[in-house]
Amino acid sequence: MLQNAELPPTAADSAPVPVPTRLPASIGVGEKISASLLFLLLFALRIICVHHYRFDSDEPQHLHVVWGWANGMLQYRDIFDNHSPLFQMLCAPLFKLFGVRADVLIPMRHAMLPLFVFDLWCVYKIASTLGSKRMALWTTIAAGFSPIFFLVSTEFRTDDLWVSLWLLALMLVTGGEFKGGRAFSVGLVFGAAFAVSMKSSLLLVSLLLATGVVYLVARKDGTSLKLSQLTKACALTLLGMVIIPGLLVAYFASQGALHEMYYGVIEHNTVLGGNKLKKLSIKRFLFPIALIAMPFIGSWIVRLRTDRSAALRQVLILSAAIFYGAALKSFWPLITDQDYLPRDPLLVLALAPGVAWVARQRLPWSQGVIALILAAEITLLLKQARPWRNEAIHKIEEIAEVLRLTNPDDYVMDGKGEFIFRRRPFYYVLEGVTIARMKRGLIADDIPQQLVATKTCVLLMPRMPAEDKKWVQDNYIFDTQKIGVAGKQLGTVKPSMTFSTEIPANYTIITQKGAPSGTLDGQPLKSSQFLAPGKHELRVTGAQGLVAVVWSQAVERGYNVHWRFN
Repeated sequence: MLQNAELPPTAADSAPVPVPTRLPASIGVGEKISASLLFLLLFALRIICVHHYRFDSDEPQHLHVVWGWANGMLQYRDIFDNHSPLFQMLCAPLFKLFGVRADVLIPMRHAMLPLFVFDLWCVYKIASTLGSKRMALWTTIAAGFSPIFFLVSTEFRTDDLWVSLWLLALMLVTGGEFKGGRAFSVGLVFGAAFAVSMKSSLLLVSLLLATGVVYLVARKDGTSLKLSQLTKACALTLLGMVIIPGLLVAYFASQGALHEMYYGVIEHNTVLGGNKLKKLSIKRFLFPIALIAMPFIGSWIVRLRTDRSAALRQVLILSAAIFYGAALKSFWPLITDQDYLPRDPLLVLALAPGVAWVARQRLPWSQGVIALILAAEITLLLKQARPWRNEAIHKIEEIAEVLRLTNPDDYVMDGKGEFIFRRRPFYYVLEGVTIARMKRGLIADDIPQQLVATKTCVLLMPRMPAEDKKWVQDNYIFDTQKIGVAGKQLGTVKPSMTFSTEIPANYTIITQKGAPSGTLDGQPLKSSQFLAPGKHELRVTGAQGLVAVVWSQAVERGYNVHWRFN
């Protein structure tokens, strides 16, 4: 948001910083080869991690919502979600092409690669406004290998599109004079970012505060920034910002789902915010410290650099990164790695001119600064990603098992939609915010009732209240992969046994040794019998060891009971 007669309208007009250097101005052949090899390594690691990196629980949650869109369901009304809808809506046509397959998360992860390439291009363009093309090249490589940025953007999640829009907005802000069409375009991009994630509110506040720092630093430096022109540009930005969210709100309102949309995107996510603000912690002071410190740091940066335009852009980028990170630590209720996704490339961008300056000095170790930084990044990245281990296969096997055991119209209980292709009996996803709302009585805890009402015979033990977990353990039997099906183990075979069921379904009596015979509720024992909720009497002959009553469809499809003694 830099506009001034003294400031160049485009990055191409920025003069390089005249600093002592032993390095040639152009990028040499050896350096180009080194950069090319590093890019090859970067994308090779990316492809390997797409297939091997462990799946985060958010990935199938997002994909379950995408599955809903692809099958004619409406987000929020038919499938719960606590994210803005644009990303899922855009992914639905692509998801439909892949069809029902256990490893669908892999190709959907591959689909995130163009966004990663776009991110790197934005980083390069922004870095080009801060210094030389050489610095921009190595900044882009360093940003690409940044562990959190690399790993989180490998996952299939809304944050992938969110950070791309954030970097695009910054590229527009720093790429020329902020007025007219550019200001409106920035607003349009920010509006799209809000349509992907409401966390964009932090980004917007951080950028506005960073603009204020630039304004103060420029005035102190004697540079004229016209407040009236900046106000007009901001008005155009606001106009552009409301278009895409406005269209989405109008669409959901036309479908009679505006209340559900408001609850999922806004109300559901606010329950933990009050707790964070009530707690007195040193982290609470990070944001006010940043507000006080950044104008002084910005003035120091401007004094150090002879290119005022590039210096002010650097101040903008650094301030936005610091304000965003400090606001997360001070105010955000739940912080995860993906929340740092828009911050880390900015830190690399803001620090790059300083690293480039050090690398140009006549110090024995200065030539290796960039190499040391990249080596540290790659080492940390390999330690976290462990690409030599396939940590994704277990989730693929779980999905394959559930697809094998169930029909498309069967309900499956999981925490957040981990099995993607099946309806969930409980509307809400079972994560931290939902559990907190359930404890406060804001969400009814009717999980057992919903499992019974929908005749849900398959589940993966999700995070749930203790009493619900006990109910599940009493009414489901589990295999070695911890996938549960309706049923229970009855202990060692006895001539007469009584048990109760809650899920109405067809059940089969199985034993460890021998084919069981006898009676069930006074009727001859069959391979499959319907059992209504209530108590039942089993008389078994011709079998030994442990005995269990198991959902018949699972038995027919080769479900492997994990036998245990009660």
